Amino acid sequence: MIIHLKDFNLQTIADSGQIFRFNRVDSCKVKTSDLNKKSKNDFPTYELINKDKYLLIKDMGDNNFDFSCSKKEFGTYYTHYFDLDNDYNKYKRVALKDDTFLNECIKYGKGLKILNQDPFEMLISFIISQRKSIPAIKTSIERLSKACGKKMSIKDKTYYAFPTAMEIIKNKSKLASCGLGYRLPYIVEASAQVMNHEIELDQYYKLSTEALREELLKIKGVGEKVASCIMLFAYHRIDICPKDVWINRVIDKKYNGKIPKQYERYQGIIQQYWFYYAKEHRVF
Repeated sequence: MIIHLKDFNLQTIADSGQIFRFNRVDSCKVKTSDLNKKSKNDFPTYELINKDKYLLIKDMGDNNFDFSCSKKEFGTYYTHYFDLDNDYNKYKRVALKDDTFLNECIKYGKGLKILNQDPFEMLISFIISQRKSIPAIKTSIERLSKACGKKMSIKDKTYYAFPTAMEIIKNKSKLASCGLGYRLPYIVEASAQVMNHEIELDQYYKLSTEALREELLKIKGVGEKVASCIMLFAYHRIDICPKDVWINRVIDKKYNGKIPKQYERYQGIIQQYWFYYAKEHRVF
């Protein structure tokens, strides 16, 4: 099913640090800076696995994308998942005219979206993410999914769903092979609490931002950064700015150690433009 989307870029979303099971599956590699120079055969295809769902998306050029789902599923699920009903121009307009750095980041990060991801998958993924590179995070998540998740098939493709809390507990003897290190007991305890309804992640949507942060910080293995990532990428609290080494460098070197007040309302989205640009350019 081909959909026309003006402000949507597969590479930007996949490489923005918010998702770990969204990967390019064709052989051609093209830099974001070369997007306007691509030939028809250079447009990418990406594979997305979220929870137990599998999706292929091919960039067809001219802002057209071929989604492997049905029209109904696109409307009822993926429109919200990819935040397609949200006009990102209102966030871009927040950028101060004299903020040349942010304006360059926005230009480079064209097509960025903040995804609406599953809270449990984000909880476990970002516990895993601590002190790991993105490739290492992806490897651990794939191992976890293969060890504990349900084996799924669609046409000729076999994949593993992200495990539920119950599946992780039932298969916890297999976790040692997943490269989880010191995070393993945190994952087991969080999964047990979710399974036993001591943590009600689906009920947290209704909480205020501060109450949500407070609940997440009660979970062992969840500190300020992990909590902020879950708040932004699962609960879509776009006024929350997760701070890693790249964002701290941006704030220190470009903004004298403090995010401008004008950006605070949408700082979660703004930091994604900062992060993607800084990571790709290694500017600091």
